[in-house]
Amino acid sequence: MAKKKNILIIDDEIDICKLISGVLEDEGYTTNNAQNSDNAIAILNADHIDLVILDVWLEGSKLDGIELLHYIQKENSSVPVIIISGHGNIDTAVTAIRIGAYDYLEKPFKTERLMHTIKRAIETYSLKQEITDIKNKSNYANEYIGISPAVINLNQTILKLSETKSRILITGSIGVGKELVSRLIHNNSPRSNFLFTRINANALKLDNFEQMLNSKSDANDTNDLIKQINGGTLFVNEITEMNIDVQRVFLNFINNKYANKSDDLRIIVSTSKDLKSYVSLGLFLEELYNRVSVEPIHVPSLIDRKEDIPILVKYFIEDYYRTIGEESNVIIDNDALILLQSYSWPGNIKELRNIIEKLILQMSSDNVNTITADLIPIEIKENHPNIINDNEVLISFNMKDARDIFERNYIISQLARFNGNISKTADFIGMERTALHRKLKYLGIDKRL
Repeated sequence: MAKKKNILIIDDEIDICKLISGVLEDEGYTTNNAQNSDNAIAILNADHIDLVILDVWLEGSKLDGIELLHYIQKENSSVPVIIISGHGNIDTAVTAIRIGAYDYLEKPFKTERLMHTIKRAIETYSLKQEITDIKNKSNYANEYIGISPAVINLNQTILKLSETKSRILITGSIGVGKELVSRLIHNNSPRSNFLFTRINANALKLDNFEQMLNSKSDANDTNDLIKQINGGTLFVNEITEMNIDVQRVFLNFINNKYANKSDDLRIIVSTSKDLKSYVSLGLFLEELYNRVSVEPIHVPSLIDRKEDIPILVKYFIEDYYRTIGEESNVIIDNDALILLQSYSWPGNIKELRNIIEKLILQMSSDNVNTITADLIPIEIKENHPNIINDNEVLISFNMKDARDIFERNYIISQLARFNGNISKTADFIGMERTALHRKLKYLGIDKRL
């Protein structure tokens, strides 16, 4: 049986304390009451409190409600605090939320509203604690892995952007780790103890998204998702896949984000496409582009940092065994590494991880522990992507990304066939030369290949 949640009610009016206590105990909570800051601090120090309901004024108390909120945030920020007041104003509410209160309710409030707010606060803070526990137990990388100048510069940019509040546009080819970069920015920022929430742009529907981002309604109707993200980071993956109507809703949300001062979240978006080209073609709103690209950051492709492949391979091997709870005894020889470094990696680090995990599984069945050159897949040995249909790699991507990877691999192979001659390649594959140029730009193909 789950332990009852313990709620501390702090109000200088004892009748208010008793009234709220009665309601909460009827709903299955246990309660403690305090009429001043000294009593409240004594209870907080002596007992485990899951949530605090705190009156702003606390007449006759050493500390008023705002001062006591400061104390609670300093001593135990993991306890959610709901501020209540019969003499509220917007400035007080904004101050309380900025200090760290979960929500602000003005007396008299309906029981249903109080219960809903308590439920959401406890759920949100429980999830934050789970995130903290996972971080404490995790051995995952706390920076983008690599020793190349490109990665050193990327990690420096990540740390710099972590300290800002600006919206960020992350660009880079499929599989380079754009979501990882966004998580690193979040994890290194003051928002790290709040939620990181990913939304896939291609899954957004107009009506649902409009409701999700509506932060201008009465506090009693404020959307739950925005409440949960409050204080954290909203990451929109592959923003070019938003249709125009959804883009307009998102733009309206950004432009009016501060209409409700309690909404405080950072927006990071990503794309593997040339967003400026989408704007020029009328497929993406120019104003939205300007709003989301305040701080651009580009994630390099693996082909541009091949010196990082040995350290990435080592990390992927260790991470695989860490995931299954075993100690790694797998190594890779130099000849195998040379082959991996000679490959163009159209799927970037995601493809490299898939290949390494596939090799580990193959080695486990063969009872060997060294990745040698003869184990490396034939398409890598021959130094061109496999354009046939490597389902074991493509199955880890969604259909659109898999199609893009296939097209990228196919075009790279044809360019290699015709020694990089655009006209001959276009003629062979049945495309206009200008169309092929657009496709190369769209797919992020370097003509050096």
